[in-house]
Amino acid sequence: MQKWKEILFLYYFVKKLTKQKGYKEDGHMNIVILDANTLTLDNDIDFSVFNQYGDVTIYQSSTDEEVGERIKDAEVVLCNKTVLNADKLSKAPNLKYIGLFATGYNNIDIDYTRAHSITVCNAGDYSTEAVAQHVFAFILHEYNTVDKYNTFVKNEGWVNAETFSPFFAMRELQGKTIGVIGYGSIGRKVADVARVFGMKVMAYSRSQEKKDPNFRILEYASIDDILANSDIVTMHCPLNEDSKYMCNKEFFKKMKKDALFINTSRGNVVDEEALAWALNNDIIAHAAVDVVSKEPMEKDNVLLKAKNIIITPHIAWAPIEARTRLIKIVSKNLQKWVAGTPINVIE
Repeated sequence: MQKWKEILFLYYFVKKLTKQKGYKEDGHMNIVILDANTLTLDNDIDFSVFNQYGDVTIYQSSTDEEVGERIKDAEVVLCNKTVLNADKLSKAPNLKYIGLFATGYNNIDIDYTRAHSITVCNAGDYSTEAVAQHVFAFILHEYNTVDKYNTFVKNEGWVNAETFSPFFAMRELQGKTIGVIGYGSIGRKVADVARVFGMKVMAYSRSQEKKDPNFRILEYASIDDILANSDIVTMHCPLNEDSKYMCNKEFFKKMKKDALFINTSRGNVVDEEALAWALNNDIIAHAAVDVVSKEPMEKDNVLLKAKNIIITPHIAWAPIEARTRLIKIVSKNLQKWVAGTPINVIE
């Protein structure tokens, strides 16, 4: 008799626990993906991995007006950049879990999710290699001027040249100094690649206690020292109150006049008016950015008319390999939450 009581107790305990998590009696959940088209190119990403967790509804994109209606019956919402504020979330009384196809979570009202016991999980470290690669695509574009040579040749410049090897100004990376501001996983990967090119690495991190395994060939430094001594300054810090608009006029005035400035972190780390001013007034030589303050970019953004700047549309993270890893991470996050052992939770 005692054994049966124990079995019944466990049955009702598990039933209560699963109800608290928002599971249906049949173990299936209503799952809504709000912005699939931010992750796919010609349907090269397979979302069927999420079918094992419930009934999945996929929307290619969702406007602000559409979100509330689309998530009203959802227990799980998966999204990339769709804004989920308190007003929209309040229309989803059954919502228990938000899975992000992203590392950043500033599009989610975290105060609301905490107050309503909604678990939010992000995806980190899926794009480390991709972003580091993009940083060096920017660097090599400036140092090797491949695009300039290609245009020259296609316009028959080489056909009409007086010498066999007409060349423009180029520079080697060997011996140059790169300043890495923000020394997380991406910053460390950039430093690794820089060392292969024979560059000196200076790094700024708020948490220098996280020692780099190659600390003997890494120089931790203040931001001012990095700006004064670096041929290339690359931003890899998160966006917070300390970093917002940290790249202002005073920041750029401290850089070397022939320096290259790179931002692949968050657009609002940079004061765009200040960056345009620095470029147009030859305070710094070049800039390359993959992110801007408002995305998609607005037509009156001052950087569009600034000189000596390369702009890519927030795609450093987007090689197919990185996007495939991202789907796997988001799926594992959901799997762990279902099992009652959530990971990558935004506290």
